[in-house]
Amino acid sequence: MGQMEWKIPHCAPEISEAFLKSEFTPLLAAVLQARGADTPEKARKYLTRDESLLCDPLLLTDMERAVSRIELALEKKQKLAVYGDYDVDGITSVCLLLDYFSGRGLECEAYIPDRLDEGYGVNTKALKVLRDRGVDLVITVDCGITATAETEFAKSLGLDIIITDHHECPQSLPRAEAVINPKRPDSAYPFGELAGVGVAFKLVCALEGNSRAPLGRYADLVALGTIADVMPLVGENRALVYRGLEKLKTNPLPGLAALLEESGTANKPLSANTVGFTLAPRINAAGRLCKTEVSIKLLLSKNRTEAEAPAKELCALNRRRQELETEVWEEAMTVLSTDEPKGPIVLGSDSWHPGVVGIAASRLSEEYRLPTIMICFENGIGKGSCRSYGEFNLFEALTACSEHLESFGGHAMAAGLNIKPEKIDNFKKALGEYYLSNLPTEQAALKPEVLISDPSLLSMDDVRSLSELEPCGSGNEHPCMCMCGAVLESVSPIGNGKHLKMRISKKGTIFDCVFFSRSAANLGANEKESVDICFTPQINEFHSRQSVQLLICDLRSSETPENCHRILESAELKSDEIMRFRPDREELGSVWRRIVASGGRLVMQSERFSEGCFGFEEPERLCLCLRIFHELGLVELTRVNGRLICTSVETRGKTELTQSPLYRALWGNDGLRPSASE
Repeated sequence: MGQMEWKIPHCAPEISEAFLKSEFTPLLAAVLQARGADTPEKARKYLTRDESLLCDPLLLTDMERAVSRIELALEKKQKLAVYGDYDVDGITSVCLLLDYFSGRGLECEAYIPDRLDEGYGVNTKALKVLRDRGVDLVITVDCGITATAETEFAKSLGLDIIITDHHECPQSLPRAEAVINPKRPDSAYPFGELAGVGVAFKLVCALEGNSRAPLGRYADLVALGTIADVMPLVGENRALVYRGLEKLKTNPLPGLAALLEESGTANKPLSANTVGFTLAPRINAAGRLCKTEVSIKLLLSKNRTEAEAPAKELCALNRRRQELETEVWEEAMTVLSTDEPKGPIVLGSDSWHPGVVGIAASRLSEEYRLPTIMICFENGIGKGSCRSYGEFNLFEALTACSEHLESFGGHAMAAGLNIKPEKIDNFKKALGEYYLSNLPTEQAALKPEVLISDPSLLSMDDVRSLSELEPCGSGNEHPCMCMCGAVLESVSPIGNGKHLKMRISKKGTIFDCVFFSRSAANLGANEKESVDICFTPQINEFHSRQSVQLLICDLRSSETPENCHRILESAELKSDEIMRFRPDREELGSVWRRIVASGGRLVMQSERFSEGCFGFEEPERLCLCLRIFHELGLVELTRVNGRLICTSVETRGKTELTQSPLYRALWGNDGLRPSASE
C-alpha cells in the first residue's frame, strides 16, 4: 500500500498579464491555467455551464426511428414497459420515462430485474412475463446494448424493443426497433459521455421537439443519475448537472426533498458531493438489497407526505447496506493481510451479499491501488463486481480474458462478470499476465494543480471564486493544491478518532484543516514539524462565521535541507531517498531554460532550500536537475558565503541526458522517460 507518489508543479503559478486584467481572481486563474484554459477567452469557455452546451437529440443514431415507434404506440394506445438497471442511473431513467409516458396518457409499467435472481440486463424470462401482461413495446434504459439474443427472443413473441443505453458497444448491435447509444461507432452525436438517464432524457427531448420543458421538469433526476454513475462533468453533462443542482436547491421533486430532509442535509450547502455521497447511496441501497420499488415510490411521489415513508425506509436500507459492506471488507482484508497482492485482486466467497461487493471492490482498489474483482458464488455460478485503478482499462482486460468468462460488460473503470468457479484460477492467471503486459504508462499519483508559495493566494475572495468551477466531480475534479514547508501547529482527533482537525502555518498565516479517514497515529508527522500538504481549499461556515478551511487529501514530512546538500555534493544516494524527486525531461528542460534566461548564471541561497528557490517547492528535484547538468558538463556549481552559484558552460553539439550516470540511475539505462506533455 504505502504512500502515493506526489507529482507537484515545477513552481508557483505565474498569472498571465491578460488574466490579471480580467475578472478572474488569481487563484481561479491559476487553476484554469493549469487545466489548459490559459487565456481569459479559453477560461470563459471552460467555465460555461448553460444550456448552449445541450446537443440536438436527433443527432443520436436511430432517434428518429425511436420517436416514430413511440408515436405509433401513442396513437394506438399500446402498453409500454420501461426496463432498467437497478442502480441509481437505471432507477432515475426508469422514473423519468415512467412519469413522462404516464403524463402522455400511455399505460406504462416499470421492470427492474431482481439483482440476486436475475442479475444485470435484459433476460428472456422477464420479456415473457411482460408480454403475458399485455406489453407491446419495451424501452430499455441504462442496459440492453449487448442483448442481441434477448432482442431476437422478444421478436419471436411479437414484442418490440427500443434500446437506450450508454455502455460500451459490442461489435454487433441488437436488431431492435432502435438502438440509441452515444457510444455507437456510427453516431454523429458530439458528446459520448451521457449517463443512461441522460440518454433517456434526450429521448424525451426528441419526443417533445425541444429541451426546455423536459429540462425544467427532470433536471434533478438527470443530475442525480449522472453524478451517481460517475460520468464526466464536462460538456453537456456539466450543463445538465448544473441545472439539476439548481433545481434541487429551489424546487426539487417531492421525493428528493424528503430524502434531503431525512438524511439531514436539507438546510446545508448543496453540491455534486451532496448528491454523490448522500442522496445516491440511499437510492442505490434499495437496488443493492433488492428493494428498488422503494426508490421508485420515492421518486414518483406526488407530495412530501407521500414521500416521507420511502425516504425513511431508504435511510434504513442504507444503514443495513453499510453493515453488510463492513462485513465483506473486513473478511477481504483478513485474506489479503497474509500476502499483499502485486497484481489484480480476485477474491470470491459464497457468503458475501452480491449487492455490496461492488463497494468493497472500490475500497480495495483504492487501498491497494490495484484493479479488484469481488465474486459471489451461488448455484454454481460466480457473479463478479470489478473496479479498476488509475489508467488501467478494465473493459479491455476482460475482453482479452473473455475465454474464461461466461459473460461480462461495463466500462473502462467498472464492470460486471459471470464466471464458473472452476475457471477462477485460470482467469486470475490470465488477468495477471494481461495486467503486467499492459501497465499504464502513467502510474497513479497525486497531482496537485497549483503550488501555493504565497498564502495570500488563499484569501476568502479567491477561494469563493473557485465555485465557478462547479459542478465538480469526475472529469472536472475539485482543484487540488499543495503547500510545502508548512508548520504543523496542532493536531486534534475528531469523529471518535476517525478524523483529524489540524492547524498549519506558512509564512505567518495560519489555516484550519480537516483530514478525513486519518488518525494521529498514522499521520506520519508530529506537531511543530515541517510538512508538505495536498489539499482542496473551501469556505467553512460555523455559527454564521465563514473562514477558509483546507480539506487535506495527503500529508508528508518535509525533507530537510541536508538532502539537498547531499545531492549537490555528489554524495552516495539511496534510491528510495531520491526516487520520489526524480525529474523528468520536461522538468529538466524547464530548469535549463531558467539558467539560459538568467544569462547562464543562477545564484541561490543554499541554506534556504527548504523555503524553495526560484519557485521550486521541492528543492530536491531542482538539486537533482543541477547535479545531472553538472555530470553532463553543462554547468559548474560553486558555493560562496552560503550561496550556491550555478554557471553554464559552453559546449559543442547535442548532449544526451543518458550520458549522466545519475539520470540513468533514476530512469534506467535507456533513459526513455516521456515528458508530462508528450
